Amino acid sequence: MSFEIVFIKTIEDSQQSILKKLNLEDFLSDIRNNDDDINNSLLFTKKLSDEYAKIERKDEKIYRLKEIITVKNGQHILYLTKSPCWNIFNDNCKLDYGCTMSIDGIKKANKRAFKMKDCELTEIKAKGYKKDKLEFESKEDWMKKTNLFFSTDVNIQNFVELGLSIESSQSEDFNDEIQSVYKYTEVGKTLLTFREYLEPTEEFIKEVKNAIKSGNPEEEFRKITEEYGQFIPTEVILGGRVYFKDVKMSSKNSVAKSNEGSTSMNIGPLNLKARVNSSKSNGKSKFYSFNYMRLLGGSHPESENFDEEYWIKTLNDYQNWDCIEFKNPISIFKLVPESLCKIPYKSMGKRILYTSTEDCDYYLNEPGRYRDFELKLPRNILDIIQNKEADCDISAAVIDTEDSKNIFFSCQILKPKAEKGKLVKPRVIIHGIQKKFKSHEFKLKVKIMVVGYDTNLNFILPNIEVIKKHCYPQDQCKFSSMELSKNELITKNIPFFGIPVFEDWNYLNKSLIIGYNFRNVNNELKIDMFSYCTKENCYVNLPKFNFCTFVINHPISNAYRLLPFKFSILKKKPFVDLKNKFTPHLNPKYISSYLSKVNNYKPFFLKQKIDQIKLKYVDCNCGKTCSVCKDKRLGISRGECIVYHY
Repeated sequence: MSFEIVFIKTIEDSQQSILKKLNLEDFLSDIRNNDDDINNSLLFTKKLSDEYAKIERKDEKIYRLKEIITVKNGQHILYLTKSPCWNIFNDNCKLDYGCTMSIDGIKKANKRAFKMKDCELTEIKAKGYKKDKLEFESKEDWMKKTNLFFSTDVNIQNFVELGLSIESSQSEDFNDEIQSVYKYTEVGKTLLTFREYLEPTEEFIKEVKNAIKSGNPEEEFRKITEEYGQFIPTEVILGGRVYFKDVKMSSKNSVAKSNEGSTSMNIGPLNLKARVNSSKSNGKSKFYSFNYMRLLGGSHPESENFDEEYWIKTLNDYQNWDCIEFKNPISIFKLVPESLCKIPYKSMGKRILYTSTEDCDYYLNEPGRYRDFELKLPRNILDIIQNKEADCDISAAVIDTEDSKNIFFSCQILKPKAEKGKLVKPRVIIHGIQKKFKSHEFKLKVKIMVVGYDTNLNFILPNIEVIKKHCYPQDQCKFSSMELSKNELITKNIPFFGIPVFEDWNYLNKSLIIGYNFRNVNNELKIDMFSYCTKENCYVNLPKFNFCTFVINHPISNAYRLLPFKFSILKKKPFVDLKNKFTPHLNPKYISSYLSKVNNYKPFFLKQKIDQIKLKYVDCNCGKTCSVCKDKRLGISRGECIVYHY
């Protein structure tokens, strides 16, 4: 054996050395395994003139100590260098803890749901440096980016909505914050990937099993997420990011010119110190001028002006790295092996699985023309819709972005029956209704919502009950009613709305639309329905279709209103004012009407405008001979509009 006295030096700490007797014939992997001083945070290094070459961990089993040792003045010197180690990052950043999004940034769970067994580290190198600015398109976009999620992963949207639902996102400064812009500099150092190395803790598995056995699994799983978090990112970028000063943000309100003072405050998860000109009369800030910055990773003397070169140098030490971006989040329940406990997702009820708002061009060039709008759904959502276990339902809402006069729009869902081997693509059928036809091209926005059983086990969004009623009139009729439920939906202030759904469009009059509203009759909720032809401008017999009522349990705060109809002084036409109630305005809402007692009212539709919802009666060319025109003569004198904005 060739044992020699070896001086072991760490490059970053060259003033101190460890003296040991080592066998020069040993492989580096054996030396690491037998020496506690050479831990996972250090790499073997060979000195080459004025630089050092690192030996990767995977190559330690092919190099012997004698091949990398440095002999200087008769001394044997072994050089080591500090190396990023997933154990250290996990300890510093709690990577195997669940998370919840919040208005103040990512919140780590109180209890650990997983143990990380290993991790893949990928060095980012030169591509990690960039300068950019942070802008926000909506409150959801604001929540996502300020919680350090920048990708378009569909799962992220679900976790964003949860974060908004449990936070006071409608604070006075929140909308102003969405208007802000931040410049930043980023230095990405390494990408950590660890989904395959997360193992549920025994305590977490025990809690899940107890929840399954309980009589109220939905409530028990909700409690679990409060302790263990909603999700866990499975990829993380470490490094540094600095948000710069001299970025100004103005609110829609004018700057207060009198009694102005200066103060310092924290705004959202960026926690930027701000110098604020504020009016003492109302205490609400009108203008923000950011004179400071926030650092993620690295270090800098607080008393000096920001020195980027110094800050970047501090990032050469991996112990100064911080999480600057999260990727690929998944529900904490998704990582529970089915062999240990099969989670009964159907017992949790249906959830909102996907929402989006899409642009739609509608060229109305002849009476009765409709728009068959195919939804641009992501492939993973289409796959869920094909899954019978998910039992998906779809709702839609439409709004004219130009607020055109003398026309209103109504929509219904076409969802063909699933056929084996055939991809089902739901569509929205849109009708424009005019008293006097005039050709025109319209710019519409269509909002859709996909609801179903959460087979992906997110369990985070509002529980939704879907009540399906099959309308199949035995006799020909133009107006029909069917029972829905007890009146407790109104008395308990539970939001609900409905939409007609067709399974087959081929046999129908393509100009046919279904009108409907909810009505209280002796403390029972009923659905009134009628059918109207936009080509002939008359009431027609009801076809065969389904009617879906979406009941939102545990709704997101500030997303629901039950608003009374108002009446203009001159024309006495009912309307609902949406100003200052929902933001942004140019976004379709799910709406339905609710009436009490009256039963001989004239059928009507709801016209959704940007800032108003109007009640619209339609003309019938029957000459007052059809059953609807004979029996339904009264206008609406009172009523309410159910508005759900998600």
